[in-house]
Amino acid sequence: MTGIALRCAGNQGYPPKTPAVVPAARASRAARRVVQALAQALAQALAALLILLAFSATARADEPFARSRDYDLHHSTIRMAFDTTQRKIIGDVTHTLSVLREGTSRIVFDSVALRIDSVTLDGKPAPYEVTATQLAINLAAPARRGESHTIEIRYNGTPQQGIYFILPDKDYPNKPIEIWTQGEAEDTRYYLPTYDYPNDRLTTDTFLTVPASWETISNGRLESKTADASGQIVWHWVQDAPLSTYLITVVAGELDRVDDTWNGLPLAYYTPRGDRDRIAVTFAGTHGMLDFFSTTFGVAYPWAKYAQVTVNEFTEEGMENTSATTLTTQALLNPALAAEEPMRQDDLISHEMSHQWFGDLVTCKDWTNLWLNEGFATLAEYLWEEHAYGRDESDYTRWNAERVWMLDERLFSVPIVTSNFTDSMEYEGNIYGKAGLVLYTLREQLGAAEFYAGLKHYLEKYRGQNVVTADLVRSLEEATFHNVDRFFQQWIYGAGAPNLALRYTYDERQHEVKLEAKQTQKIEGAVGLFTLHTKVEIVTATGSKRFPVVLSHESDSFAFPMDGAPLLVLFDPGDVLLASVTFDKTPKEWMYQLRHASTVPDRADAAVVLGGMKNQEAVVSALAEAARLDPFWGVRLQALTSLAKLGGERGRDALLAA
Repeated sequence: MTGIALRCAGNQGYPPKTPAVVPAARASRAARRVVQALAQALAQALAALLILLAFSATARADEPFARSRDYDLHHSTIRMAFDTTQRKIIGDVTHTLSVLREGTSRIVFDSVALRIDSVTLDGKPAPYEVTATQLAINLAAPARRGESHTIEIRYNGTPQQGIYFILPDKDYPNKPIEIWTQGEAEDTRYYLPTYDYPNDRLTTDTFLTVPASWETISNGRLESKTADASGQIVWHWVQDAPLSTYLITVVAGELDRVDDTWNGLPLAYYTPRGDRDRIAVTFAGTHGMLDFFSTTFGVAYPWAKYAQVTVNEFTEEGMENTSATTLTTQALLNPALAAEEPMRQDDLISHEMSHQWFGDLVTCKDWTNLWLNEGFATLAEYLWEEHAYGRDESDYTRWNAERVWMLDERLFSVPIVTSNFTDSMEYEGNIYGKAGLVLYTLREQLGAAEFYAGLKHYLEKYRGQNVVTADLVRSLEEATFHNVDRFFQQWIYGAGAPNLALRYTYDERQHEVKLEAKQTQKIEGAVGLFTLHTKVEIVTATGSKRFPVVLSHESDSFAFPMDGAPLLVLFDPGDVLLASVTFDKTPKEWMYQLRHASTVPDRADAAVVLGGMKNQEAVVSALAEAARLDPFWGVRLQALTSLAKLGGERGRDALLAA
């Protein structure tokens, strides 16, 4: 899932990582996230207020830990019809289940604000109780473990969440009719009495009765369309590979559809009626992404179809419902303006598509481990961008993401894996942003081949299952024979990131560069010292050398034999580590780095640092040169931003000239 709620940012940066405003015409993705970071404090305050206002007698927190289960829900046959005049659903669901716990005397489903018309147990009327949050069906006698039951529930309701009616009104009389669901985290219960937590999986048959002019979408393949006696159409969708209930989807209404195929697999794209012309340009990367992820993850796309459905007023940017992603119409590109979005909406589309593997095929057991869904989907954005648009683009996106995370001190003391929340998205910046960056670091540390071998083993071993973080650790070790316990302990179970203070000296007599590194983060709570595997790159007049280093103490020092005085010393070339770094260098060295460093993050770092060096003509000249001549647009942008920050007549003239 990708939330409209603005993603969180984090602590101090290297150099002080304050994001620049990135033009949408060149990097809509980076621009959105930078603007999101700047608006985060306000968004969090508003979100907190809205949560408080929304809580009622039936309010509850998302459950951090998986429940103990009394039964295993195997299959649900769901029948739904809609009354748009009353914003009402008319439902009938038949659950097939088996009892897991000896002596179970009742079956309890999650159900909120639904009116229960009748309940049958194995074909006979059954006594039941309705509370504000549950429907409980009493069994005739305590059940034996393994005992099977079929329960049919007829119900209706006008839900306030979980399912949404988007209808014409006096201001927009021509608005297409749309009905759509959004189940994550625990909102399926508002339109369907069911077991509403990730740690169970079931198959579904979904029957949707709608007017003949409507389209519908649900999980799995379309089995049939038949007319009923009233002339309405009953659409039958079959999801025959198990999924968790928060991934169930229903979309119906006045939609345009474009059909496609990929390697024989049905693809479909939907928009509200009238927006068909936006499909081709928005979803142009779909085939390439399916190829890339199937190959990279080592597991072919696992579902019967892939639909991408855009709807109006969606509560999120996107949601990875199994085999049928839902996206906001704000993601649709106007063909006339598409040239201003050179990377289209590929960040959002690749994120949600990759969830079909990480989140749908293999699903977190509980919300405490939600990062296993969202961290991998965030990583997938970087991987696709690197593949489709080049390493520089991906590196710059990741560089901005690091600075965004470092801005939010609220996230610094909280581990990625935490159960200390009331809302599963409370630390969204960790389970998305930090998790994606940490996984990128792990790829670089293990090497791409080993990393992807571990992911393939993880997906194959736990295919169709629910997982916790330990399952990923085990899979990586089984596939690569690398022990990753320390890595996960500090980055996933531990909190924060290293704050590093660096300085170097050159001993001309010994022909030796000496580097001193100190970890200055405050050691408290879940924040500890980090063991960091990285590289130091040293450039002299005769060339460049890279040296592997490991930091593991409050202070570490290293000596590197060199053939001459260094022109440039880089710690962690390419900014692979999530870290706040202060490197004591002269203006001359930063200017050399801006002109000559091979990676975009290192040149962008230099541009940012130089923006704090006022009243130095040489600095202004170096930034002006970078603003005009650097081969990558993002570095040119950072140079322009620094020129604006420096101000003065010379800076103004250089900025305008560039």
